[in-house]
Order: sequence, then structure tokens, then C-alpha cells
Amino acid sequence: MVKQGRAVWASVIVFFAGMGVAFAQGGTQAITLTDPLGGSESFTTVATAVASFLFWDIAMPLSVIMVLVGAFKFMTSAGDPEKVSEARKTILYAALGFAIACLCGAITNIIKSFVTGS
Repeated sequence: MVKQGRAVWASVIVFFAGMGVAFAQGGTQAITLTDPLGGSESFTTVATAVASFLFWDIAMPLSVIMVLVGAFKFMTSAGDPEKVSEARKTILYAALGFAIACLCGAITNIIKSFVTGS
């Protein structure tokens, strides 16, 4: 028991001593951050960036994942009518969610055209 305690303390000391050496060799280094909106903060740029993020990075993958979950439920239902119904509802709701996401993208474009006047 005592040997294990000493080994733990020795590894902690070596860890922190190694951190000091690693940080001591770095010096100062400039960190640059890129603007995710493309450099312009106009309404149309922000609306397009937000709509694009919500559609391509959230709605699309989530819809695909939910369709796959529904398909898995359907395959593992073993003919049970309740489980088949639940699987069909999962796929239906995934399709409805994707359709709503598509409509939101269209609504964003309509609002942009009203605001910009084009």
C-alpha cells in the first residue's frame, strides 16, 4: 500500500515538473482568430451564416441520424405492431423536421429580400 502511494506521488511530481519544462520553452506566440462570418457583420451576411449553420451543420446530420434510428427500430421490431408504428413515427418526424428546416431557410431568404429591398 505504501509503495503504491509513493508511486502515485512520484508520477504527480514528474507530471508537474514536465509541465514546467514544456511551458518554459514556448515563449510568446501570437494567436489569430478568424471571423466565422466572413469579415462583414451586415444583416444579410449574419442571416445567411446562421441559416447555413443551422441547416447544414445541425438539421441535415440530425435528420439522417433520426432516419437511421427509425430504420434500426423498424428492422429490430420483429413484427411487433407497436414497435413498427413507433419506427414509422420516428422516420415521419425526421422527415417533417427536415421539411421545417428547409422552410426556415426559405423564410430567411424572404426576410433578407424584404430587408435589403432586392
